[in-house]
Amino acid sequence: MTPCPACAGPGPFAKVEDWRDPVAGGAYSLHECPSCGVVFSEPRVAVGAQWYEKAAPLRAREAKAEPAKDWRFVTFLAEPLAPGRLLDVGCGDGAFLALAQTKGWKGLGFDYETRMIERGRGHGVEIVSADFETFCKGRAPGEFDAATLFDVLEHTPEPARLLALLRPLLKEGGRLAITLPNARRPIPFRREQHDYPPHHFTRWSPEAMRAFLEKNGFVVERQDAGHLRVDYLSDHLFFFGLMPFALGAAKAALFGRRKEGTVSELYAAAGGAAAAPEPGSLADPALRARLVDWLKLLAKPLTWPAAFVMTAYYRATRELSGDCLYTLARRA
Repeated sequence: MTPCPACAGPGPFAKVEDWRDPVAGGAYSLHECPSCGVVFSEPRVAVGAQWYEKAAPLRAREAKAEPAKDWRFVTFLAEPLAPGRLLDVGCGDGAFLALAQTKGWKGLGFDYETRMIERGRGHGVEIVSADFETFCKGRAPGEFDAATLFDVLEHTPEPARLLALLRPLLKEGGRLAITLPNARRPIPFRREQHDYPPHHFTRWSPEAMRAFLEKNGFVVERQDAGHLRVDYLSDHLFFFGLMPFALGAAKAALFGRRKEGTVSELYAAAGGAAAAPEPGSLADPALRARLVDWLKLLAKPLTWPAAFVMTAYYRATRELSGDCLYTLARRA
């Protein structure tokens, strides 16, 4: 087994669980490092744009807050930092950079996914798409006053390597802001599919993130893991409490009873409809994703009050239980 991707510890590692990716069928195992506490995947191989094209319906269900209301963005922009040159790694559609520019920052974005990049350029922000190592080696040392990794590090097969490439681009004393799912967040049902490889390769607690940054030439200035959203638990109730019954009923109506597999798999087995769905057909994953969004909205009167009570309970009984971990560090 390879060393820990965060601290390079040799193990032995405690096995957490096994996982099979339903999109491409790859087999993975997850292990916890006894030295730093990071949970990581074996293997760790980036899957590229083709995998994300297939997984698009999963991503379409992820709630996207308005940039000015997104807790991650608001938290960083509220830091007492003088605006300067900003690099947003994994910038997606450029929404954060567009917002940051209104606050005086001069932004540059980096991303791999062409669908997002085109949308980002429509926001009037500069975005570069290239091999990340080539990108970093082509920039001037100390070019940026700050860099942001909003929900990026957990997608990276080798996070220590990413940080080694990124650190020289920050001037001495430059800031790095990182957000990702908090490994201490409540998971009252089962873990979300998107928190498994090859979508997420690592899981981080506040202590693991602090140790990782300090080992790699940064000084942690602040961490916040107390922001637990009611909508996070409301979504859990919907997807793991109500959705299995709705999905079972839908599969029975479409394909007959006692059918195993995902809806896409069942459509493919029924004649390949999933490969080339007719517009407006339920074989179209994008349409099914929209239907799920509508169902989730209709279920709010049931899920939101229960989630509100659960949120109050977790906030009162658990420290650092927010669903998102925010860390601000300074380049030493």
